[in-house]
Amino acid sequence: MDNIIKFPTTTEKEYVDGTKLAKEAFTKMKTTEENLNWRLNFKDWHDYKLSEIDVEVVALFGEHMKLTPVVAARLNTLLAEFLCKIKYADPLDEYY
Repeated sequence: MDNIIKFPTTTEKEYVDGTKLAKEAFTKMKTTEENLNWRLNFKDWHDYKLSEIDVEVVALFGEHMKLTPVVAARLNTLLAEFLCKIKYADPLDEYY
């Protein structure tokens, strides 16, 4: 994680709160990165269901995550399936 710059007009509380939030986000990103690199290397990777947190973290920090080429390709496949399910899902299906 890079250093966080404290601007002259930033109060100490704002700086501490911002630093804490940045560290939490970085930890969440690294955890998701490690989990995806581990889980998507198995032969049954296509059975893995992306969690809402996985999708959110990839959306926010995907370009900063270090994923192996195979994992990145498999993640693309899972995200495409996820998008297709959203696009073609009938919102009334859950009521039938």
